[in-house]
Amino acid sequence: MLSNLERLIFIVLTVTSLGLAWFSFGRMFKAIGRGSDPIDWKKVIKNWPKGLAVFISQKTLFKTRPIVGAIHAGVAWGFTLYLLVNIIDVMYGMIPGFHFFPNSVIGDIYRLFVDVFTMIVLFGVLLLLIRRFISKDQKLITNEPVLLNDAARKGIKIDSLLVGTFIILHVGFRFIGASFEVALNGQDWTQPGATLLSYTWSGLTTESLIFGEHLGWWMALGLILGFMPYFPYSKHAHLFMGPLNYMAKVDRRSLSTLEIMDLEDESSEQFGAGKLEHLPQKELLDAYACIMCNRCQDACPAYYTGKELSPSALEINKRYYLNENLKEFSEGADSLEGLSKWMLSEEAAWSCTTCGFCIEVCPVGNEPMVDILRMRQDLVLMESNFPKGAMETFEKIENYGNPWGMSPNDREKWTEGMDVPKMREKGSAEYLYWAGCSGAYDDRGKDISRSVAKIMNESGVDYAILGNEETCTGDSARRIGNEYLFQMQAAQNMGNFEKYGVKKIVTQCPHCLTTLKNDYGEIGAELEVVHHSEFIADLIKEGKISPEKSLEEDITFHDACYVGRHHGEYDAPRDVLQSVMGKDAKLVEMPRNKEQSFCCGAGGGNMWYDIDKGKRINVERFEEAIDTGAKKVATSCNFCMIMMEDARKVTGQDEAMEVYDISELVAQRI
Repeated sequence: MLSNLERLIFIVLTVTSLGLAWFSFGRMFKAIGRGSDPIDWKKVIKNWPKGLAVFISQKTLFKTRPIVGAIHAGVAWGFTLYLLVNIIDVMYGMIPGFHFFPNSVIGDIYRLFVDVFTMIVLFGVLLLLIRRFISKDQKLITNEPVLLNDAARKGIKIDSLLVGTFIILHVGFRFIGASFEVALNGQDWTQPGATLLSYTWSGLTTESLIFGEHLGWWMALGLILGFMPYFPYSKHAHLFMGPLNYMAKVDRRSLSTLEIMDLEDESSEQFGAGKLEHLPQKELLDAYACIMCNRCQDACPAYYTGKELSPSALEINKRYYLNENLKEFSEGADSLEGLSKWMLSEEAAWSCTTCGFCIEVCPVGNEPMVDILRMRQDLVLMESNFPKGAMETFEKIENYGNPWGMSPNDREKWTEGMDVPKMREKGSAEYLYWAGCSGAYDDRGKDISRSVAKIMNESGVDYAILGNEETCTGDSARRIGNEYLFQMQAAQNMGNFEKYGVKKIVTQCPHCLTTLKNDYGEIGAELEVVHHSEFIADLIKEGKISPEKSLEEDITFHDACYVGRHHGEYDAPRDVLQSVMGKDAKLVEMPRNKEQSFCCGAGGGNMWYDIDKGKRINVERFEEAIDTGAKKVATSCNFCMIMMEDARKVTGQDEAMEVYDISELVAQRI
C-alpha cells in the first residue's frame, strides 16, 4: 500500500518513537525501583495467567457502577483488539499486496469484529468524555477538604481529555481509512460501518480515494507513534499497568496485615513510610495502575461523611508527584517533602477506619489503605505525632493491658455467677475462648461474652478462658501505627498460648480474630482462630444446640468489616440469625450489605479518638438501619455493637429500636 518513501519515513519514525518510549518507560520503572521491598519480578512473570485474565475479562470493572463499567469494558476490549489491528495495519502498509486472510471466514470474522468494536470504542469514549466534561458526574470530582495538589487537579482534566481525544482520533482515523479502502475496492458487508461511511466518498476520483486511505493509515498509526513516549505519564498507562499490578500483588494474610518490623535492627533508620521512597515498590506501581475512576473514593466511609480522606486522591497525588519529579527521583534523588505534605494530610491518615472497601472495589488492585497504615507507622514511631486519644490508648494498653484503662485483675469479672472454666485451673482445653478487651470491660461487650459462654456450656464444647491472664492483642496499637506496642502485647499473649498449648481460639471480636490469626501468624504463631458467628453456625448445623425459632419481628444485619471484607465471611452470621427467626420474621438487608457493606466507623483505631470533620460514620450507618423499617439491628462485632448503640441514642431511637449481637439472640433461645 505505501510507497517506498513512505515506508522509509515510517521506519524512521517508528525507531524514534520506540527509542523515546524506551527512555520514558525506563524512567518510570527506575522510579518504581526506588521504593523499598523490591518486587519479585520472577514471581510477577509466573503470575501472567492472573494478569491476562484481568486484562481480557475486565471483570474487576463490574464490582461497582455496572453501567459505566460495561462502557469502560467495551472500550477496553475494543482497544485491546486494536493492538492486533495496529500490527496487521502496519503489515498491510509495509508489505506489498498484503491482506489479512482475504476471501476467507477468518478474515471476514476479523473485519466484522474490528468494525463493530470500532463503533463500540468511539461511542463508549464519547460517553465517557461527556460524563466527565459536560454532565460533570460528581463521582469523578474530589471535593474539599481533601488534599489534591494543584498538579493533580489540573492534570486529571488535561490527561483525561488527551487520552479520550487520542483514542477517538486514533480509532476514528483508522475507521475513515477503512471506509476509503472499501470505496476503492467495493462494498464489504463484513465491515458494515465502514461500508456505510464509504458512501460519503462516492464521486471522488481514484487518486483522492487512495490519498484518503493513506491519510487514514498515517493518522491512525502516527498518533500511536506520537503517543507512545507520553504513555507512562498518562492515565492510559493503566491499560497495561493494571494487569501488571495484579500480577505483582502481595499475598497478605488479611487486607490490614503488614509484614513484621525488625525493631531490633540497629542498621534500620526508618520505620514506616515518611517519604515516597519509603513506600514499597508495589505501592509505587499502584500510582501508575490507577484509573482515576474514584470508585475507592465512593466507597470510603471517611470521604462519604465529609472528612479529608480520599483513597483516590492519595493515588492520584502519588502519580502526579512522580510525574513532576520523575527525572530527579528516577536518578536517585531523595524526595524533598514528607508524604503528609502532598500525598494525604495527617488528619486524612487518622480518618481511615481500615474497612478495606477501597481495596475491595479497586479495579486495578491498588491498596491505598496500606499506604495509610505505613504512613501512620512513620508518624507514630518516627515523629511521635498522633491524636491525643491514641496516646491515651497506648498508655492504657501498656499499663493495664487494655485500652479501657481498667484493672487487669477485673478482666474475668464478667464470668461472675457463671460456670466458665479458666486455663490456669483446667490446664488445657480444645478451644481457648478469647473474650477480648471489649468483651471483658464494656458493658454490652460483657453481655456478648456471657452469651457466648452460655452457648459453649450448652453445647458441651471443651473450652476455657485465660481470664486475668489475657491481655490486649495489640490490634488497635498496630492499626494506629505503634508496632512496638503491638509486638510487646503479642509476645505476652503468645507466651500464654505456648504455656497452655493453645492451638484453637474462638472469639467474638473480629479485630482480635484478624490480629490473632493473621498478624500473629506473621510472627510465627500457628493458630486456628474462628469467629463466633462461624462457630455458632457450626454448632447449630451439628445439632449441638437447637435455638427456638421465636423471633417474630423483622431484623436487619450490619456486616462487620473485619468479618466480611477482611475475613471473607458473610453467610455464617446470617445463618445464625435464620436459626432463631420465626415464620413471620424477615431479615431485611440494608442497601449496602455484604461485600458492599458500610463501616461502623470504629476500625483502624478510630474507636479511641475523634475526627471532628463531617458526619459521624456510625450515625450514617444507623440511619440506613432505620430506613429498613426493622426495629432490631443485629451485629457480630463488639466494636460495631458499641458504635450502633451510640448511634441509636444520637438518632433518638433508643426507645424505638434495639441492637443485639447474634450470640445474644441465640443464647436467649436455648
